[in-house]
Amino acid sequence: MKSYIEKLNNGTPSQINVLIVDDRQENIIALEALLDNPRYRLYTANSGLEALRHVLSVNFTVILLDVQMPGMNGFETARLIKSREKSKHVPILFVTAISQAAENVKQGYSVGAIDYIFKPFHPETLKMKIEAVVRMHQYQEQIKLQNELLSVIGDTSIDSIITMNAAGTIMNINRAAKQMFGYPPEQLIGRHVEVLVPAIMDYMADSANQMQRIIETAAVRYDGSLFPVDIQIGEAKVESEQIYVCSIRDVTQRKLMEEERYRRIFDAAPSLIVVRSLRDNTYLNVNESFLKATGYSIEEVMNRPGDVLQYVINDDHKIAATDPIKGDYYPLRSIRISFMTKSGELREGIMSTEHIDLHNEPCVLTIITDITERLHIEQEMVRLDRLNLTGKMAAGIVHEIRNPMTTVRGYLQLSKNYSDEQTSIMIEELDRAHSLVSEFLSVANTNTTNRKLQPLNRIIETLFPLIQSKALCTNHAIQLDLAPCPSLHLDEKEIRQLLLNLSINGFDAMHEGGTLTIRTFTLNDEVVLEVIDQGSGIRDELLDKLGTPFFSTKLNGTGLGLSVCYGVAARHDAKIHVHSDDQGTVFAIHFKQRSLMF
Repeated sequence: MKSYIEKLNNGTPSQINVLIVDDRQENIIALEALLDNPRYRLYTANSGLEALRHVLSVNFTVILLDVQMPGMNGFETARLIKSREKSKHVPILFVTAISQAAENVKQGYSVGAIDYIFKPFHPETLKMKIEAVVRMHQYQEQIKLQNELLSVIGDTSIDSIITMNAAGTIMNINRAAKQMFGYPPEQLIGRHVEVLVPAIMDYMADSANQMQRIIETAAVRYDGSLFPVDIQIGEAKVESEQIYVCSIRDVTQRKLMEEERYRRIFDAAPSLIVVRSLRDNTYLNVNESFLKATGYSIEEVMNRPGDVLQYVINDDHKIAATDPIKGDYYPLRSIRISFMTKSGELREGIMSTEHIDLHNEPCVLTIITDITERLHIEQEMVRLDRLNLTGKMAAGIVHEIRNPMTTVRGYLQLSKNYSDEQTSIMIEELDRAHSLVSEFLSVANTNTTNRKLQPLNRIIETLFPLIQSKALCTNHAIQLDLAPCPSLHLDEKEIRQLLLNLSINGFDAMHEGGTLTIRTFTLNDEVVLEVIDQGSGIRDELLDKLGTPFFSTKLNGTGLGLSVCYGVAARHDAKIHVHSDDQGTVFAIHFKQRSLMF
């Protein structure tokens, strides 16, 4: 390849090899004198046999050959030179003094001569003829080199190179095209190019835009199989005829690598991703997040038509919009939906859709971001904000209420104008108001000041006699079910208040004779405290309101007791989960060991 390029870049050779063949030395000397030129390298031979020896070792540009020579004459010598593959294109000029009769001239042309020079010849005419022959031979050699170079490029290229006319008829193909498409060569020449690349003429129709860019499309092999290709199209004019050259590259391996990379991104994405066919709504692919969130197995989803995932669009949109005239597809962006899992759980999501082509099949790509947990956190933050506001309000007014209450209580104790019974009632009411204010202060408290590593079970056992006395006073039973649990960083005073509040609420929720159960156990990396009553339960629509100040399911309740419990849990990085039905209610406090261990 390098030698071809060097020859093309050099243009004409630096020296021209010329062979002079004549049996008479004086004729050779005369021709040497006439052709004395630095560009010419002259070789001489006195016979046809000697001339053949030179031809075997030297590449000549032109040969001046005498016809009449003893032994092997000029015609026989020319015939042998032309029979050799390497020298058959070397121009031969016969230099002769024989008759110019037509039969003699015809014999010379028949053995390969390109011209005759008859003796005596005119020197300048001879020089001009030789120069013309040399230039013609050089042009032929350059064209030959170019053709050989193009052939080498075509045969060594890994891309298919197809030459065709403006009508799309294949004129030539290289070796790679035969291997890439699998056709016998004789079956492609003269056929239309769309046998190999369907719809390529549509690209060529927009030649102004397509000629300078890579076209990504699909090609067809001899066996009918499709494979992805990149195509570049070049154009040229040969004798006013438009010629197109297509370079076709098989990009199957690249596409497989891209698909593998996209597959990893597809599977690792936290959002639910679905690919469905637009033709029949068949599920073509779903990612791991989809299976995990919905609870379906891959076998229940793949290649199944219809909606596996049931959802309701909360915005005023349609899942797919198609113009009945143009057939255009309109993608959706960030649409709020509610979708149902296999287990019947209703979850919230944000959905977007996009039209894609997957292996030449029109598809719709659906991406759903599950926002159920985010909405739950937002609701929890709103609830905590309400608690925080209530605490700030309580902290602001409680001291103003306590001062006059203390004064009134003192004067009542000193008063002699009321009976002891009346005075006791008034003092009792003031004490109840004082208790209410104290609960306000508990709700407003946001700091845990005395957390230390200690067993939760020990706190429960210490408080148990007080809770048991409360149970006896209300004609209820109480039982402990305490499993071994690791120690946690706890504020004992706050945990006692939380447990006492939940126990009193449990007693209030049950009829006489009911049993309250306090149990502890470990669950994964959590320690769980449960307070279980046998009441009539809490309605589902009220569960989200639990812990809100002034909301209570009891007739004269303030809701502050549960607000205190939620505040204590939050300060201990714990969460309260409530499960309720007509058999009773379970308040479960989940303490995380990792967040509490230092």
